[in-house]
Amino acid sequence: MPADKPQSTVSPHGIETGRCGTGVAHAKVIVAGEHTVVHGTPAIAIPLTAATVEVSVHPACDRCDVTEDAPAAPGAGAGFGCRFTVNASTGRGPGLGGVDTAVRAALRTWGIAGAAMDVVVRCDIPPGRGLGSSAAVTTAVLRAVADLHSRRIDPESLYEWVQCGEHVAHGRASGVDARAVLASAPIWFQRGAARRIEIAPAIRWVIADSGHSADTRTAVARVRHALDRDPVRARRLLARATALVAAAAADLAAGRLRAVGCGLVDCQGLLSELGVSAPALDHLITAALDAGALGAKLTGGGLGGCLLALAGPDPQAPAELAAALRAAGATRTWCTTGGGDRW
Repeated sequence: MPADKPQSTVSPHGIETGRCGTGVAHAKVIVAGEHTVVHGTPAIAIPLTAATVEVSVHPACDRCDVTEDAPAAPGAGAGFGCRFTVNASTGRGPGLGGVDTAVRAALRTWGIAGAAMDVVVRCDIPPGRGLGSSAAVTTAVLRAVADLHSRRIDPESLYEWVQCGEHVAHGRASGVDARAVLASAPIWFQRGAARRIEIAPAIRWVIADSGHSADTRTAVARVRHALDRDPVRARRLLARATALVAAAAADLAAGRLRAVGCGLVDCQGLLSELGVSAPALDHLITAALDAGALGAKLTGGGLGGCLLALAGPDPQAPAELAAALRAAGATRTWCTTGGGDRW
């Protein structure tokens, strides 16, 4: 008598599981060092576990290479959903090129380059907001493909494949996003390498989505142009960025709230000087400071996207700050602990 077929179940995101591969990943937030990190300075990043992506992968029913949008997640800035077929022998158009590049690299390494798979993505990380959406989606897809084919991915291979995808998605990528979406704790990142750092429990963040998409590729090019045209100024700005990140690491570990807040303001000043802030971000940063935040800055690519604010010591401060930012126009907020966990 044939064995019973395994029953399928449905995840909280509506993804059918059972005889398929599944993978998950989380967002990230850069606390200090965005943009200059591409030029060799350090950066501090934390995982944002309140925003995740979940992927389901099945063997493809045919060998077509067709992309089909799935219904997006409800709510402004609440992420997206998509459904597509990935085939290791074909390329893919804008938007999915990074995922496709990374998956094809993995399949070639595993010796199954002819495999074709149907992929379903449900992502709570709003794209184009500087929270690592592209790196997280690529990570979750790779994990799902590995699960489907019973393959183990070592951390360095996973990082390298995700980073290949990031180069396609954003141009020259520092690697901080690829490292941060794989991290389970805050990291110090520099020149491709990451190490864990400590952040005191007293640190509590509020992240706010401006509702405006960020163009990381354009922002990176703008910073490169600003630095290349004046080498003396470039050395000054990069040295200043390095000092700000080092000071932030020490203050975060010690839980020096006022110093951390001042550091965020200084980081924002540097990013504004590099030309990657935007009126919507400046407006929300002012609103955050008026609402009692100890400091605030853009996080990620800039030219839109999200801001990071440090809440005060009162237990109600994060919720009150988040409410003030939504009242000021933020489309979505997240409150997290210093290390990026849900709060």
